[in-house]
Amino acid sequence: MIVNVAATLLLLSMGVPALAANPADLEQLRRTGHCPNCDLSYAQLRGRNLQGADLRGANLSAANLRGANLSRANLTGATLNNADLTGANLTNVNLSEANLLMTRLNRAVLTGAQMVNAALGGRDRLARVRTFRDATLPNGEKAFFPLDVPRRR
Repeated sequence: MIVNVAATLLLLSMGVPALAANPADLEQLRRTGHCPNCDLSYAQLRGRNLQGADLRGANLSAANLRGANLSRANLTGATLNNADLTGANLTNVNLSEANLLMTRLNRAVLTGAQMVNAALGGRDRLARVRTFRDATLPNGEKAFFPLDVPRRR
């Protein structure tokens, strides 16, 4: 028992890095609205207005972006693996070359989004998107899905 406690205390004292966004990068994003190549992994950005933000090459792995406004943002080459973009506004966003593996996109709006050469993965992730109207898919083709058909009453 004493050995286990001592081992635990030793591990804690070694300064194991926490899984969190770089505080300086978060401050830069807050102050300027832009943060290319920043470490924003695990950032809590729920509901934030990031319209037009320059986030090229940023690490947004496991970030909480639920309901965020990312319209016209540049996320070229960004990493959004395991990020939560549920209900996010991604209208006219540039996601070319981005990594979106296991990214939650439930009810996200990707109208006019550019996703050329983006890495998308995860069971049925894109099937839960609200709309793809005028989006460019990873293969460079324009999206054509009859998802915006008016519902019968």
